[in-house]
Amino acid sequence: MCFRQIFSITCCAVVMVFPNLSRAQLSEPLYVIDHPTAGLLQNGGYHFQGRLGPESSILLGLRVGFRNFLQVGASFGMQRVFERGSVDVNDRVGFRVRVRLFEETESPALAVGFDSQGQGFYHGDLERYDRKSPGFYGVLSKNYALGAGFFSIHGGVNYSLEREDDDDPNLFAAAEWELVESFAILLDADAALNDNNEGSGFGEGGIYLDAALRVTYGESLSMMLIFRDLTGNFEGSDRVGREFEIGFVDTF
Repeated sequence: MCFRQIFSITCCAVVMVFPNLSRAQLSEPLYVIDHPTAGLLQNGGYHFQGRLGPESSILLGLRVGFRNFLQVGASFGMQRVFERGSVDVNDRVGFRVRVRLFEETESPALAVGFDSQGQGFYHGDLERYDRKSPGFYGVLSKNYALGAGFFSIHGGVNYSLEREDDDDPNLFAAAEWELVESFAILLDADAALNDNNEGSGFGEGGIYLDAALRVTYGESLSMMLIFRDLTGNFEGSDRVGREFEIGFVDTF
């Protein structure tokens, strides 16, 4: 079964299972593809994330909001789930925590946090994922109302604890453009300053650039088609990876 068929079947199934979703509880983006924003869930809100990617990988995650300034979460990943051999389970559970220090006014919102969930395989010998987790980070977010939809931009600095091969701090930036209601284009860039050692088997010295198309249904359910590593920066891979994500937000 090809990726396009999986995407179509999933969309149809979602519409049948969730015919009457409640109004959106998510008023601001929590992340743009991978990297965090300064957005938070409201008090008592929760967000479920399920992602299907290359090598039959699955990433499941849950975020919960507290007191309108704190958000915590956990995630768990596996690879080769839909193959005949054994399933490769990541050695670690990912943990997330975020605190917003300043609300958005004329100035950007500011949040700090920690995220130990990376992307792809977890390599126990090097204590890292294919794409390193953000680790500790600080991020600024600003939203704009345009003539054609809404636009948000995010940027920050992070220091990953996956530093066995490279312990430099890193920079990231992301943007989201909601062209029309329920449809958005996303870009996510990682400078990979902490993953640019020659011959490491991972980053080749450039930046990581990902893009995505996101559709929301009933404003509580979202589906995202991700195009991974447009710059071909991951060593040994000369093709763009594809991933599919489904997310659901509600309140307790």
